[in-house]
This record gives sequence, structure tokens and C-alpha cells, in this order.
Amino acid sequence: MRRLPSLGALKTFECAARHAHFGRAATELCVTDSAVSHQIRQLEEQLGVALFVREGRQVRPTPAAGRLMQRLQQAFELIGEACDQLRDPSSLAVLRLAVTTELAQKWLISRLSDFSYRYPHITLHLYEQPIEATVPGQDIDVAITYGGGPADSSAYFVRPLPALEFFPVCSPGLFNQGTLKVPKDLARHCLLHDDQDGKTWTAWLARHGGDLRPARHLYLPHAGLTLEAAIQGQGIAMGDNLTAQEDLHSGRLVRPFAASITALGQYALVCERVRQDRPAVAQLLGWFAEQLGD
Repeated sequence: MRRLPSLGALKTFECAARHAHFGRAATELCVTDSAVSHQIRQLEEQLGVALFVREGRQVRPTPAAGRLMQRLQQAFELIGEACDQLRDPSSLAVLRLAVTTELAQKWLISRLSDFSYRYPHITLHLYEQPIEATVPGQDIDVAITYGGGPADSSAYFVRPLPALEFFPVCSPGLFNQGTLKVPKDLARHCLLHDDQDGKTWTAWLARHGGDLRPARHLYLPHAGLTLEAAIQGQGIAMGDNLTAQEDLHSGRLVRPFAASITALGQYALVCERVRQDRPAVAQLLGWFAEQLGD
């Protein structure tokens, strides 16, 4: 069996590393400063590494100590959850899910009532996932990232969502005007886009619109806003098979042309492997798999 340091020493270390201060850790743990210092010194001797850089009365966790602190925080959370389950098997589990704004607005929110009905013991806390982030933030159980997930997936479970296909969408009212019969007709309309340089429209037009260069563009900061503007007849948006799915099924949007292009990036479900086997996390991942047609 693997020999582990004492749980008390690890808890003292986590507290000291989180505060970057032995005195504040001592206050939180209701012990003396010297007791904290003694336990940290013993832990460093057992592990054979320095955990803090001492700078007078200040201490600073080493990079290795920072990584250990994060792992311990996850482990303590799992231990606490297991104890709560023993005390009350029906107790609520809380999961923190991070997702990009547009995917939350246009794909996830409408599905959450089904999740809540099937798993009433799980409370979801939703957070915004920055579009450029490829891994979950600290204390996030599961994230939906854009770009395919972390480059090194050894520490993460990664489940890619379906490949994104981009295509023009507009309101039924605008389409019924009869001015969108072929891609070249787009020159008469305002193109809505959520990327400042309009590169998605540029790629679509390069493949399907020839040398067409529409004169009118409107930039909006989120894909959800471009779709809403299209629903209101403000122009033609670039939709995709995830975020535009429900608006197309409901008839709020239509596709004037069947042509599409495949996105270079891709959404993915990502969670740390250490969290993957938690019952609530496993249920959330399984539910996502059903929603995605697996």
C-alpha cells in the first residue's frame, strides 16, 4: 500500500499554501504559528522537496506546491462529499459547469429542465467558460470548451462534441421576400457576424459565393446575439448545427442555402480525470452523451 503523509499535515499544508502565510493558516486551523511551521517542515522532510520559499515572515508556495495544493483541494472535496453521502444518502450534490455564453444560450439552457427532472439530487451551478480557455477553471467540475480541449489530455477526460458546420441563416420573413435565391444575392443584405474580422463569412463566401464582397456588415460580440438579430430580420447570420439547431427546428430561422463549411475548431466536454468517477459527474457526462446522440 502506498505510504501517505498524515491527513492533518496535508490539511495544514493546503491551508498555508492557500493563504501563502503560516500565521493566517494557524488562525484558520486554531493552532499556533510554530505548530504550522513544524508540520510543514515534517511534510517537506517526508516528501524530500521544499514546498515554500521563505522570505522573512512571508512564505511563497513553490510551483510544485501549487500543483499539490490544487490536487489536495480536489481530494478534500471528494472526501467531504463521500462523508455527506454517508450521513445522508439523499443529500444534494453540487456540480459546477462552465460553458461558453452562446452555447449556454442557444443549446444548453432549454435542456436543463430534463436534467433536473432526471437527477433532482444534483444542483448545477453554471459559469461562463472563456472562449479561449481549453481546460476547466479552478473548482469547475465540467467545462464545455471550444478548440477541442487541452493539448495534453493525460490529466483530463475529453469528449469532442459533433464537428461544427457553418451556414447562413435568416428569418422566414426575410427569406419569403424572394431576394435570397442564390449566394450572390447576399450582396443586397447585411451580414451579421460575431468575429470582428468576419473570417467565418469570408471562408463561406470564398467557397460558395465566388468573388462576392457584400458592402454591409454588422459585428455583434456573441453568436447568440447574431442569431437573435437574424430572427428579428436585421440581416443574415452565420449559424451552426449546434447553436442554431433549436431556432431552425422551431421555424424562427431558415437556411436559405444548403451549402456549409466545416469549422476548424470544435466544442468538447472536458473534466479532470480525478473528478470523472464521482457519481454526480458521471451522471452529468452520461446525460450529455444522450443529448448528443451517443
